[in-house]
Amino acid sequence: MCCQEMSAVLCLLVVCFLQVNKVTATDKRAAVCFDRLGCFATEGPFGISLERPLVLPPERPEQIGTIFQLYTRDRSNSSLNLPATRLDDLTTVWAQFKNKPTKILSHGFIDNSNETPYQRNLKDELLAHGDYNVIIVDWSKGNSPPYTQATANTRVVGAQIGLLVDELIKKKGMSASDFHLIGHSLGAQISGYAGERIPGLARISGIDPAGPYFENTDPVVRLDPTDAVFVDVIHSDGAPLGLLELGLGTKQAVGHLDFFPNLGRDQPGCTRNPFTQISQWGLVEGSIETLICNHMRAFHYYVESINTRCPFVGYPCNSEQDFTNGVCNVCGTGGCPYMGFHADRSKPSPGQRRKIYLTTDNHRPFCMYHLELTVKMSSISGQSEQGYITVDIVGDQGSTNDVRLNSVVTEFEVGKEYHFSVPTPSDIGNVQSVKFSFVQVPPLLNVFQWNLLGLRHPKLYIDEIDVFFQEQNKKLRFCSTGLSVETDHSVTISRQC
Repeated sequence: MCCQEMSAVLCLLVVCFLQVNKVTATDKRAAVCFDRLGCFATEGPFGISLERPLVLPPERPEQIGTIFQLYTRDRSNSSLNLPATRLDDLTTVWAQFKNKPTKILSHGFIDNSNETPYQRNLKDELLAHGDYNVIIVDWSKGNSPPYTQATANTRVVGAQIGLLVDELIKKKGMSASDFHLIGHSLGAQISGYAGERIPGLARISGIDPAGPYFENTDPVVRLDPTDAVFVDVIHSDGAPLGLLELGLGTKQAVGHLDFFPNLGRDQPGCTRNPFTQISQWGLVEGSIETLICNHMRAFHYYVESINTRCPFVGYPCNSEQDFTNGVCNVCGTGGCPYMGFHADRSKPSPGQRRKIYLTTDNHRPFCMYHLELTVKMSSISGQSEQGYITVDIVGDQGSTNDVRLNSVVTEFEVGKEYHFSVPTPSDIGNVQSVKFSFVQVPPLLNVFQWNLLGLRHPKLYIDEIDVFFQEQNKKLRFCSTGLSVETDHSVTISRQC
């Protein structure tokens, strides 16, 4: 079977998961050991299981060829490269290494930091944000197919990062609290392996951690909350791995804060059309996006989150069903968590873990602002009516344009309150008014009487509309005191109370 005879997705599956030609009798050793890195077992939690049907030992460090590429604001375009097998040269190669916050970036399967722009884009945004040491971990000689071998090699790369951090602490006066590890896909799992070797590591950001061979395994095998003081995770491709759905990430919550944008799968704007992707991202990125758009989307969210004014607000929720049903659209007095780089502003209490849900736009910029509306029906006028509500929230910097609040026909009852979320791609500024429209959808038995004969003109009677701007943590009340809105008409409410 060749790639010309099947879809690109199936081809990727074959390349990634079915190349097992390297499996020999010598690969079935119980453990391999590498000097200062220690031993790596292929039994116990790392043995054959339902989640890991084929197990290989990691390759030798010399084969993996890990290189640590150091960038700073003084050297933002040219790196100082330190091979992981030559840490004794650290003080010479990195003679100017300064004691300051350090970000260590790890890429995933097949990716190459020298050939694709993803890690460089992340590095540039970080250096624009702050005066950091940024270290890109290039392990591209060890992340090629078969996938099973790459997963085995992640353990060695994680150990090498742990050893690097230990050396920087000893020789450069650093502290474990100075380090923040950021990893995408297999790079997130690498960060977990590194973290378990660094007591007191400040933070790990897992960007759509690799799912195959990791999901539902023992915590020692995968990224988990014990790997750092704070572990935040973005899930964007948590669909099951199969012929119809290619889920390369994990849907399992593995951090202190686990963010599920767009329910953690099927990201808006992702399409298998290469022309659409190439026109947006360029030839190299567009080709990759065509195959693994959902998996890469978490990476784009994280990169955008570093310097954008829009804070990627999310909502704590027990389940995606609760989020879909609109149960979790408030965050309380502590405010909402921010997805991405600034997630550490909302660290949960010790021992607490939370799932966070949010929506994004289908194109760059992906972040959206969130308005929460509470519509209070009059308790003394009118009667229950069925239909749709549309609003246009107007601010001093723009408006939401017309947004239908309910996706299904809703019965609006006298005296009741109704809550809605209104995402908008831009900051509309200080809210000044709300244009409110109502379209009545009568029961089928009354269509002839109400619509054709014109015997009745249904109306909704509104007492108040409250607008809460999550990003500003600001609430406004617009009072109308029994104002009526006839079907197929609209009113504008601007009086605050």
